[in-house]
Amino acid sequence: MAASLDWLQLNLPRTKPEDDAPQEIVVKAWQKHITREDSFLDMGAYVFCTLDALRTALRRRHVFVSLSWRYADPRIGLLDGAEWLSARPIICRSLGLTIDAKTTLDALSAELDATWHAVAARLPDKPAIQLSENTEGKTELSLGALEKLEEPNSLLQLRAALADLMPRVDMPEILLEIAARTGFAEAFTHVSERNARADNLVTSLCAVLLGGEPATPALNH
Repeated sequence: MAASLDWLQLNLPRTKPEDDAPQEIVVKAWQKHITREDSFLDMGAYVFCTLDALRTALRRRHVFVSLSWRYADPRIGLLDGAEWLSARPIICRSLGLTIDAKTTLDALSAELDATWHAVAARLPDKPAIQLSENTEGKTELSLGALEKLEEPNSLLQLRAALADLMPRVDMPEILLEIAARTGFAEAFTHVSERNARADNLVTSLCAVLLGGEPATPALNH
């Protein structure tokens, strides 16, 4: 991951990037997009491939962002050494845990085992729950559909009252107004040319977001 980001930082400003882009992050789904018909690297596809790999690494906590609260390394805030030994009795007491980790883990293991046996014993009495074997020989758990609950009249009346309070505005008009107020469309450019702008880009972009199929070029954020 770090090698790909470093390579992009070095080669993105260049007119002719080097042909030694790291391939470790290129998974099977991206392979057909990375290499063009002339056997050269597709820079736009490689950028998106790297961003996709970075997003996955952030979610799996393989990569940390030092200035972020959500994606920072959680181990930074852990006590260690003498600080932990000093604070451990107070923390364990406040959480209702024993200082001996084995005692706590044994209790949790016993509770989990007892719960599993209780659930397994009730499975034959639950026709909505079935265990079946798939084509690969693995056991799968399937759940039956839940019974439909009728909506009470009070909910129907409240829904109708709220609908009457809402302004009669079409969704395209709302999205165009948001684009005009926030200017979010200015962050989009052509995937092939960084500074190129298409005619009526805002309208075309809003159409794409609404699920339309306008004849617009590919966009890159």
